[in-house]
Amino acid sequence: MPAKSDSHRLDRRAWVSAGIEVLCSAGVQAIRVEALAKKLDISKGSFYWHFKNREDLLEAILEEWQARQSDWNADGGGLQNPVERWTKLFDIFAKPGYARLELAMSAWARQDEGVARRVADADRKRVAYLSSIFREIGFSPSQATEAANAAFFLYLGWMDRTMRDHEGRQSYPPLAELLSRFVLAASALASQEALQQTKR
Repeated sequence: MPAKSDSHRLDRRAWVSAGIEVLCSAGVQAIRVEALAKKLDISKGSFYWHFKNREDLLEAILEEWQARQSDWNADGGGLQNPVERWTKLFDIFAKPGYARLELAMSAWARQDEGVARRVADADRKRVAYLSSIFREIGFSPSQATEAANAAFFLYLGWMDRTMRDHEGRQSYPPLAELLSRFVLAASALASQEALQQTKR
């Protein structure tokens, strides 16, 4: 840990990372300058070297979360195959702390209208990304939208259930397996609907 006299040497990212840790473990109300300084074993002077106030730190945490959401809309390093793009999502979901941060952001959004708008905007972009994959697989635009919304709700529900089961009392299928099963079922339904349309 840095010495308290070297407060300016603790970079901005360290404070943001500490704030995210507290957000995930105790909620936004627990993000306090004095508590974070104690957690980092450094004086509060370091905080004010990088931030104007607590609100400035909260904004930095929001910006960091939003930056991470860009992974959903990235092209996967040039991946064009929808199956590869779908698989890439599970690499994102598997990142350490990803689910905890998502649930913490949802809880924060319930307390703050401004945060709620930004989470809703991110969710719309993520559903649109899922919809684009379903269209590439062969779904019609309306089917792709329905499937994307259903898959996203399944994703949110899986995260909530698994994260709330702290003691591991229940066994949940891996998210990749669950969503892949959903895609197969949705594809079969879409094919059946298409077949019925041709018979009319």
